[in-house]
Amino acid sequence: MDGCDLAVAKEIGLAIKSASDFYRVLKSRADSELEQGHIKNAAALYRMSEFYTDWEDENGLNAWKKARELFFQYYADFFSGERPIVKLVKVPYEGCEMPVLKFNAESPKGTIVVHGGFDSSYEEFFSECEYLRERGYDVYLFEGPGQGECIRLYGAPLVIEWEKPVMAVTEYFDLHDVILVGQSLGGFFAPRASAFDDRVTKCVSIAQFGALKMNFSDNAFVNGLTIGLLNVVLYGFGWLINILYAAKKGKGMPFFRTYFHRMGTTNVYRLAKILWSIDLRPIADKLTKDYLIIGGSRDSMACRAGLGRHLLILRKAQSVSSREITEFEQGADHCCCGNQTAAMDAVLLWAEMIERRDRSCNQQNKMGNKR
Repeated sequence: MDGCDLAVAKEIGLAIKSASDFYRVLKSRADSELEQGHIKNAAALYRMSEFYTDWEDENGLNAWKKARELFFQYYADFFSGERPIVKLVKVPYEGCEMPVLKFNAESPKGTIVVHGGFDSSYEEFFSECEYLRERGYDVYLFEGPGQGECIRLYGAPLVIEWEKPVMAVTEYFDLHDVILVGQSLGGFFAPRASAFDDRVTKCVSIAQFGALKMNFSDNAFVNGLTIGLLNVVLYGFGWLINILYAAKKGKGMPFFRTYFHRMGTTNVYRLAKILWSIDLRPIADKLTKDYLIIGGSRDSMACRAGLGRHLLILRKAQSVSSREITEFEQGADHCCCGNQTAAMDAVLLWAEMIERRDRSCNQQNKMGNKR
């Protein structure tokens, strides 16, 4: 529950006994926190209550709208004044408007573009982006298709070709020499986009996601067995799932309702094709930029061995670096939750290292030319 006080989150956790409790418990506590004037807690709890609702549930949409309203209320000072610290800009993209939060550094030394993954919203990354801004970077945090406002208000599903929304942002703002940072499933989306957008010169994956097929288990046999079983279900029984889904209109099938909506399909075979397309290997020869992969040693969404497997794909990269954040550092879970500052510091130090390398290489080239 990003943004909510830890003590409150722990208290709420004890009150949730089943999946059906999520919305009721979180919404009730959000109302209570709002009445007490705890705006930040309330915003986080409304947003979390929406997360567990069906996409057609009006309660979920209302909770999302309330969370966003309170987010802007809490951070109002950041968006005010003649030269605001953060500015909200809407970027046109294929029938919808992608919200972009532009963080303005006082004396910018570089540009970073940040996005999430499967079901993220920009509230999750606001503090991280402010941290980067304070250290001298202009930061552009956006929600793309399948995320936040784009899916909630426009129904725009996720796209594997993530270079499309990324290029919409980099071209709209005329950005150059961009460090692209993707989190969660964005760990796949960002390097995918880097292969096609020449404005991106450096790329960071926060969560290893070289391919969905690489991320089920550290054990190669178990990983392969999991893929095989999923293929049996999706391809062997896809026809039956399609019939049941149509007959029941998705009722009682929350997994497929969520994934169908998020991926823009109502067909199991099409869903399987999309999921297995989360794979950088077919475009490995195009991954020629500088890459950093940051993983958590106990990531609940991506296996630890996935970090090494991701690295092996980057055989044509200009440079490859990695950083694993451990339990000792309190950021071992997905997207380094618990110590996201460590992840941001890794990005900053890596960017400085690449800059020093480039200066050194330029000096060597000048010396070589003089000879």
